[in-house]
Amino acid sequence: MDNKKVKDIKDIFSMSIEEMPGTVFECSCGRPHGVDIEKMIVRSGSVMEDVIETLMPYRDGKIFVLSDHNTNKALGKSVVERLIAEGFHLNPFTFEPGAHDLLPDESSIGRLLIEMDQDDSYILVVGSGVLNDIARIISFRTNKPYAIIGTAPSMDGYASVTSALVINGKKTSIPGKYPSAIFADLSVMRDAPMIMIQAGFGDVLGKITALADWQLSNALTGEYYCEAIAGLVQKAVDKCVESTGGLFNKDEHAIGCLIEALLLTGICIGLAGETRPASGMEHILAHYWDVKAIEAGREHPLHGNSVGVGTVITAMLYELVAELVPAGISYPSVAYVAGLLEKIGAPTSPAQLGISRELFLDSIKNAVHSRKKYTLLQLCYDNGRMDECAEILTRRLYD
Repeated sequence: MDNKKVKDIKDIFSMSIEEMPGTVFECSCGRPHGVDIEKMIVRSGSVMEDVIETLMPYRDGKIFVLSDHNTNKALGKSVVERLIAEGFHLNPFTFEPGAHDLLPDESSIGRLLIEMDQDDSYILVVGSGVLNDIARIISFRTNKPYAIIGTAPSMDGYASVTSALVINGKKTSIPGKYPSAIFADLSVMRDAPMIMIQAGFGDVLGKITALADWQLSNALTGEYYCEAIAGLVQKAVDKCVESTGGLFNKDEHAIGCLIEALLLTGICIGLAGETRPASGMEHILAHYWDVKAIEAGREHPLHGNSVGVGTVITAMLYELVAELVPAGISYPSVAYVAGLLEKIGAPTSPAQLGISRELFLDSIKNAVHSRKKYTLLQLCYDNGRMDECAEILTRRLYD
């Protein structure tokens, strides 16, 4: 889409989510920042009128409607029925339950390409994390626009430009594109399973240590850093943290704060052109655990719940090697992060995720080699502290 609005990056702090699409921000960091999304709607109540308006230019073709068994039951079926009633031609496809949870891997991507027709002009996703990642890469590769109607406030990928895929058994971030539109009905979001709400909150909390790692890398390696983007991520975290009490009761206002924080951090990935503002050591650990579970043929925890635990562990490591951390790097206390997770009943330790002692020890020692991103793990490795710290953390968490 052509961006028409040009604003100073400082203006973004006073803008609502709905006002950001189609805006280019000028920034003192030297990089242009743009939000190449046409529409973002977050409200309590049906978003179908907005969905229909968005799809109208594609009415002559077919709309490929993607869901899985759970999201189809929760919302997808009613979306399809409404679009048919409005005269749209649809090609609906639902991933049915298999022996394992749906993965954003070669099999799922290939299946989607098989199910799509050449005259499908638009992809409409009804769902959240995995479906969004699959649709994004398909949209990017086929040059067909896509939109998503969210069903759970479970992750920050709705407004991201990258897909977290499993390729050759490894978690990989693949460049993609923004969705053209994002729709979130809070009355649907609040009905999501509590474990998915906890996952979304864990994903947001992970930004605290991700920002610390970004500052760390900037200080020690000179990596690009944008104060405005970092400030925007922190604003999203603060807004979400303020409503923590309401999340446990699925309060609609609190759910709204959570989904806005998730959308905002996803947007920040696009503004920076990389995942750095939203992903640090806590994500490296989460991805490492995911990959090991996939290799062993086991189910793995929801991404955000792993990130939440990874945030606790990252905070533990920051406290453990505080003397190595340059002055001015802001990182959270273990008590602060764990206390917030406990407040909504989310896991705070790797054992609660089903991570064995052996896998945890292995992840602290070796996850540093799984990603090129500079984080606290790299600082410990470079200073010969990795094995020592791994043993200490393992004893603290498992003995």
